[in-house]
Amino acid sequence: MELILLRSVDLSESRQPNIYASITICFFFALVCVMLRFWCRRVKGSGLWLDDWLILVALGCSFGLMVNELWWMPRGLGRHVWSFGPNVVEYFYIGLFIAELTYTGTIIFVKFSVLALYWRLFQNTSIKVPIGIIASAVLMWGTAVFFLTLLQCIPTRGFWDKSIEASCDVDSAKFLFAISIPNIAIDITLLALPIPYVTKLNLSRSQKRIIISLFLLGGFVCIASIMRLVAVVTQPSNEDITWNIINQSIWASVEAYFAIISACLPTMRPVWLVVRQKRFIDITSKPSSGQAIIRSQPQKRIRHLWGTSILKSGTDEEDTRPFSTMNVCIEESSRQGSTRELQQAGKLVGIPLSNLEAVRTQVPNSIKVENIWEVQYSQGGRHRDDAR
Repeated sequence: MELILLRSVDLSESRQPNIYASITICFFFALVCVMLRFWCRRVKGSGLWLDDWLILVALGCSFGLMVNELWWMPRGLGRHVWSFGPNVVEYFYIGLFIAELTYTGTIIFVKFSVLALYWRLFQNTSIKVPIGIIASAVLMWGTAVFFLTLLQCIPTRGFWDKSIEASCDVDSAKFLFAISIPNIAIDITLLALPIPYVTKLNLSRSQKRIIISLFLLGGFVCIASIMRLVAVVTQPSNEDITWNIINQSIWASVEAYFAIISACLPTMRPVWLVVRQKRFIDITSKPSSGQAIIRSQPQKRIRHLWGTSILKSGTDEEDTRPFSTMNVCIEESSRQGSTRELQQAGKLVGIPLSNLEAVRTQVPNSIKVENIWEVQYSQGGRHRDDAR
């Protein structure tokens, strides 16, 4: 049988570049997203909370997954098994064992991080009950997968060392299939969980759509999970183990890294504001007659020492109401100081009153008044001051 296979297999074939690209590129973007997440927390002056620490642990597990696959490829992964020496089977099962543990750790901590994020964002709602139920399901799933991985063979060393006597009663294919089904179900539940609570926020429809879209970007993780399940089901059962597992390895890596990316996206509002700032009104422009004059004060921030608010960040209003201001916010102006002094200080912005309605119709919700404006304008040769 082996001779027949060797005749029909090109031993020079390699899919290692595909594996290498999937793990390095995806891990790079996951790392960037986590770094931007921590930058956003610092910009807002907020301490790190539980969801931030959990995503950091998940990133550490995903790093272990990447290192394992980089170690695994020179020892057979991505090539035909007959291209390597007699130790290729042992190396294969060592790599598979480590990959199962690091993959499981990544997925578990990402799910807990997302649940902790929901708890922080919607802590004044009834979401705590479903969060507790889903967290229990994640804990049970992770515990089962962890112990099944460790106890596939007794002793555990027998999983990769076939020279010792060991009891291996777990079918790897059935095991991988069984853990994929509840994983996909939990992912779909996590995606749908925040939607009814976002729809109840006091926001415009466009803002709600933006927020829901950010959460639903995690749907690609579900797609990756499904593709991994398909790879498990369609995986051949012949002796070419290092070649047959390629699709499963690629989709498992993509799922793990994109899970981290999706968990970080809802926390990156300051990045979105930085990207959008070029479309804001130039605050240093000099106003002309017939224009509204608006003075903006620097935003006041509550400073926290990093790491001091692991279990509580309710003192930071930005943490408890992260979606309260999706558009440009104009802070309360001071009533002191003359117009000329404000112009010289470069803290005035002129907006033609005749253009406000046109801007509003062209860009919905582009101007949002949070507090008090001090408006000075001229009408019919008279100068008027109105406070709104």
